[in-house]
Amino acid sequence: MIILNEVLKNKLFLQAEEANEQGMTKLSQAITNAVDESSTDEKYSYSQMNDEIHSDLWKVAARLMKYYNLHSVDAEQIDKVVLGWANKLVEDLELSLGVDEVVGSPTDIKLPGEQ
Repeated sequence: MIILNEVLKNKLFLQAEEANEQGMTKLSQAITNAVDESSTDEKYSYSQMNDEIHSDLWKVAARLMKYYNLHSVDAEQIDKVVLGWANKLVEDLELSLGVDEVVGSPTDIKLPGEQ
């Protein structure tokens, strides 16, 4: 489950509205759909985030399989590609979001002895 704080969630909804007003309906819908699926009520670890991105990229692969009506695939080979894209996607988005140097997020569960 994706978790956004309320401030960011509200700002994203406003940006989606603005995009819609400017005729960028695909962007508006993408933001709205992503934010609508989010929650703000539980802790979220880096590992959980990576697991969800991995799962979501498998959904992309499955859409391609459906489109091409494939009858057989090599799941291990697909998973290597999915993992590579997941890592690259996270790195590129972290850079874009300006959080590439952040060791942990504020929602990461603290280990004993951490402040």
